[in-house]
Amino acid sequence: MQTDQKADHPSVTAATGPASTEPPKGAAAPGCAINPYALAEVMSGRRIDWRRVDDKPALLEQILDMPYAELFDPQFGGPLYIGGAMQEDGSMKAQRSPLLDVERPPAHDDLENPPVGELGGLVTLKAVATALNLNTLDELGVRCIDWSTISKLHLTLDVPPAVRILRMARNYVPALVRVISHDPALERGNSQDWTPPGGSWQDAGRFFNETAELFDPVQGAVANCYYIAALSAVAWSQPYRIAHQTRATGLGQNEFFDRVTFHKPDGQGLDREIEVSETVPRTGSGGFIYARSSEDGEAWPAIYEKAFAKLKTGTTTDHPDITSTGWGDCVWATAQLTGGNRAYFDTASRTAEQLWTILRSNCLSYRTFRPMTAWTYSSGAASPDHVDYSDANVVGSHCYTVLGWAYRNCRRYILLRNPWGNTEATVGSLDATVHAYDVSWWRPITLRDTDGIFAMEINTFKKYFAGFGVVS
Repeated sequence: MQTDQKADHPSVTAATGPASTEPPKGAAAPGCAINPYALAEVMSGRRIDWRRVDDKPALLEQILDMPYAELFDPQFGGPLYIGGAMQEDGSMKAQRSPLLDVERPPAHDDLENPPVGELGGLVTLKAVATALNLNTLDELGVRCIDWSTISKLHLTLDVPPAVRILRMARNYVPALVRVISHDPALERGNSQDWTPPGGSWQDAGRFFNETAELFDPVQGAVANCYYIAALSAVAWSQPYRIAHQTRATGLGQNEFFDRVTFHKPDGQGLDREIEVSETVPRTGSGGFIYARSSEDGEAWPAIYEKAFAKLKTGTTTDHPDITSTGWGDCVWATAQLTGGNRAYFDTASRTAEQLWTILRSNCLSYRTFRPMTAWTYSSGAASPDHVDYSDANVVGSHCYTVLGWAYRNCRRYILLRNPWGNTEATVGSLDATVHAYDVSWWRPITLRDTDGIFAMEINTFKKYFAGFGVVS
């Protein structure tokens, strides 16, 4: 087996610089994004078998009303970042969505009150500004302008955020927004139940189909990628920590509670042992709204998410607000699951060689034996190299699981997993089957499969990712 040096070994620290015990600030801080596939299912009101969809980007565009090329970066104000906002320091933080406060003026027909942003038939820019309720043309920013012919200009304009919000409000009504993001204005007492609009609490299925595996946790329609990535990291590197602890609460077949243990990070001891039933929010047709397993009928990711929501809210009921889990720190969440010590490594201040050394020092036979997660910049425009996330199929303001490393054709790769269970990066990637020693056997990982797992060259990783973290 390939054995690498320990992360805290003096030679490793000297070569890579000391880790930070707190996350980076500004644009390099860990962010979050909603799973667009789960969001599309909520909006369409049905479960979609994405494996049978030939053109997934086109279907996402149709349902989410957003160009696929603009989905993966908050700078475009898309639906994956509802419930969050860019701060002055460049970081993305949770914030009550302004979509919750959009009022629709009463009208009898579209002639009396045209839909927001209806531009059909307008022939001057001044008329466009008037239709968008702008005071001057100066409020329209020019993103791109070029000649299309000798007598015509091709013009792309950016509208102010207020207009964009009004436009989005056509499809993202308050009831939907409250399904996918937390509304602090509806804070409930510790003893009040919560149910998402249009959903109900239903049985989640079997706790395990067989055991916890790295590909089981799949994020749902709330921006808690940090927690789902942490679950996958722990299931991969320390699988015995994901346990089914249960007790009876009565004589009935379905009368029992599961217990999930959470720790105070950095070796500070036990936090809380949370008890929950195995009911989770589902749609009227039985589809999952939030976390689910990639294996049909398996429930443990949804139950662990429910327990985490109960921890976050402090509620005493069995129906915690799952949207309260939106937005957080993947390294902190990992430490809550294990009780270990956090270490953050930013990419901007380190060379690719140093990142490679840190990665391998936390791996044994190509597989991470300490849970690791990674995160992207708050926006491609905020990254040092001003990367284009959509071109690379990488998600901005998003957390991933780090699985290990690979070396092929004299190129060094970091293995990553998108908690959406799909949407693999296409830049600097490897198309092959690699192997990692999974405790007692060599597990094949086919990078061609659509399961969220991909390998990215370490130099490319440095450009697109803001950092990674280890919990030891």
